[in-house]
Amino acid sequence: MDEQPNPGFRTQPSWLLVVVALVVGQLGLTDQLFGGREGVRDSRPIVAGRHPLHFYHGLLGAETFRQRTATACFDPNFQAGYPKTPVFDGGCRPAELVLYFGGEHAGPETYKFGLFLASLAVPLVYVLAARGLGISAPAACLAGALGCGVWWSPAVRGILDSGHLDFLLAGHAALVYVCWLSRYHWEPSVTAWVILAMASVAGWYGHPVVILGLAPILGIYYLAVAPRHGLAWHLGLYGVTLFGLALNLWWLFDWGKFWWLRQPSVDDVAPLPTWDVIVDTLPGHARLFGPAPFGWPLVVAGLFGCMVLAREKHRSAPVVLLLTAGLGFLVARLGNVWPPMANGEADRAASLVVGLATLPAAAWLALWAKRAGLTRVVVVAATGVVLATGWGGHWTEPLRYQLGIQAEPIALGLSADQATLVQDLQQRTTAEARILFEETPTGQPGWNWTALLPWLTNRAYIGGLDPDAKFEHAFCRLRGDTLNGRRLTDWTDVELEEFCRRYNIGWVVTRSASARDRWRRVSFAKEIQQYRDGGDVRLFELKRTKSFILTGQATLSQADRRKIVLTDVVPVDAPHPDGGPIPAKVIVLSLHYQAGLRAGPGVLLVERDPDPSDPIPMVRLRLIGPQSRIVLSWENP
Repeated sequence: MDEQPNPGFRTQPSWLLVVVALVVGQLGLTDQLFGGREGVRDSRPIVAGRHPLHFYHGLLGAETFRQRTATACFDPNFQAGYPKTPVFDGGCRPAELVLYFGGEHAGPETYKFGLFLASLAVPLVYVLAARGLGISAPAACLAGALGCGVWWSPAVRGILDSGHLDFLLAGHAALVYVCWLSRYHWEPSVTAWVILAMASVAGWYGHPVVILGLAPILGIYYLAVAPRHGLAWHLGLYGVTLFGLALNLWWLFDWGKFWWLRQPSVDDVAPLPTWDVIVDTLPGHARLFGPAPFGWPLVVAGLFGCMVLAREKHRSAPVVLLLTAGLGFLVARLGNVWPPMANGEADRAASLVVGLATLPAAAWLALWAKRAGLTRVVVVAATGVVLATGWGGHWTEPLRYQLGIQAEPIALGLSADQATLVQDLQQRTTAEARILFEETPTGQPGWNWTALLPWLTNRAYIGGLDPDAKFEHAFCRLRGDTLNGRRLTDWTDVELEEFCRRYNIGWVVTRSASARDRWRRVSFAKEIQQYRDGGDVRLFELKRTKSFILTGQATLSQADRRKIVLTDVVPVDAPHPDGGPIPAKVIVLSLHYQAGLRAGPGVLLVERDPDPSDPIPMVRLRLIGPQSRIVLSWENP
């Protein structure tokens, strides 16, 4: 082979001290993210973006995995029961992993510690990716320093704050994978294979769509370089793909099974934009990379760096980088102009393009420094900037501002008003009925903290899980002036009473003036408390008989992700389902039906009880007669 790596850390181990210094600097910046080390160790949950949702689902998934080596489960504490799956919510997979290893008593501090370690590893990821390109140890150190800047840039910080850790995990895995593909071509060693395999495993686990998106790059790479290699090389590359898939099949089956368990959107069939819209103009492209550190200059420096790599006979590296960056750019542009891609927030791919550009940019900068005899000066200066921004305190705020470093503390813990609301929900409500919780639009600070409500209060809710959830069970919700997709003012008191009976609503929390005014006019509703949480919040108590049994009699003794237990069950006669002369005995539950629900003993059939105001029916059990105890469970058959 004519491609060889530049001297690395094995031949120049002193540069490892710089890597250690970069990690120390990143440690300081990560401390700032949590407002100090105490912010990592205390029990305050992260309430920014969808972190509360991922933490809540992470707890459910980790507990389920301990029970039966799977993370999909049926959660009865939101939406009258819904399946928590790898599709909704896919972003909780990193949380599930961390909380599983945190043990049975893992809590918010475990989740935060996992995020702390992920942030700390960023310079190491960029150094590892740089070595995959075969660039020198000093250049790899520069890549690590620039990588820290990318991590704290507005674009990536926005992804971090929104809670999309799955994209961050998959994106960094893709970064390492793409770089080591070229290394595997000209140095097909065991080390290269292991790193590729681990990157494949992490990428599939983080987000399959990101790794699947690299398929065209892998195909072009294989067709271009495969003829130069023997059987062992081919088997090794196949092994990387199979290894990544094999270690993720346990949840990928569920991901494929539940892919369509979501509400269709009109944006799903939006026409593809024309090429002039996709290509846009140079100012439009600049806006795409605007939030990146140094913006367009870093991307341009990456292009120069690709020429440096090509001149150093590392021809496969710049080709793979440019192809991947081009694909990422196209995806990011579509994420800006095409609704189906925008719904998936595909514009995040711009951050991957910037991350890829960082590596050849570091190679170009290192070459310039080497020719000027300033290699150590440049590397030490870059490392010093990371250390200064991490540990310099308020004295370095102008420097952080100029570099676009955003290490402000992330939102931790409930506000005093939220804590008061939680306390009152515990004291003024009971577990014998659900709470209808009005959802607020996303984008407000701490908007998704309500996903923690079952964990905080041990109550069941309709609404509050995720206002933007796109799966069928999220249809039943109160949001502004709409209830179950229908204007609240169009509901009569009789219809509202039937709705509350069907879903066993005992209390209502309103967060908008229209909902507050409508529930004030409901004859069986009584306002009992007022709060503040980004606006006026009211708690109403409903004067109605509370029961999770819609037809028949029973006592709900337990309802959690493991099982639902009914005691003292007395069914009622109902027509035989086949029209036979012998009536069947049934009991109908205020619980959403899900295929795969199992019940016993004495249960002949678990079937649907249609609901005219909800696409998801309730559960009807056909019994042989009265039962002292019935157990329902869902193990995703």
